[in-house]
Amino acid sequence: MDTAEKVDWAALNAHAAGRPARRLVTKAITAAGGERSPGVVLEIGAGAGADALQFARRGWMVHAYDSDDTLAARLVENERMSGTVHFHHTDITDVQQFPTAQIVYSTYTLGLLGPDALPRVWDRLVAALPRGGVMAVDLFGENDSWAERPDVATLPLPQIDAMFRDFHIIDRTVRDEDGRFLADKKHWHVITTLARKLR
Repeated sequence: MDTAEKVDWAALNAHAAGRPARRLVTKAITAAGGERSPGVVLEIGAGAGADALQFARRGWMVHAYDSDDTLAARLVENERMSGTVHFHHTDITDVQQFPTAQIVYSTYTLGLLGPDALPRVWDRLVAALPRGGVMAVDLFGENDSWAERPDVATLPLPQIDAMFRDFHIIDRTVRDEDGRFLADKKHWHVITTLARKLR
């Protein structure tokens, strides 16, 4: 997609490599039953790797997918990890079947797949979750400044709700504010949804 192709993701991820993991990691683990019996996480768009490493430090096996192949060097095992990270350098739209997982996790990535690819990938991610599995994801809302781009999926809230029709929504937050992306001003409208699959 044009938006993704114009970004130096390796440089962006290297710059973000020192950031802490998002609180959504802890929320997803709690929703999936805590750390009593950690399972498998699919992270779609692993970026700088902070979230994947945090899942692994808490005992989870992470399948981290990203198109930036420099990410692999940051996703290395260390003494603080009781889990593991398996890095998949790939175009996410090329993955026909994802491993079964207890958590699907994705931040600021799914919308970049574009309006044509997102529904196909979403169905594959939902299929990877068993009943009781947890979806913890960001989607771009219709107020996002990228809504004018044909290659980015920006969705009205009713459409997002329809995507979660087979889920119980545990938590939802909305970021609807001016900010920046790289050196450019940008309005962010990001809907973060934490949900448990019902069937």
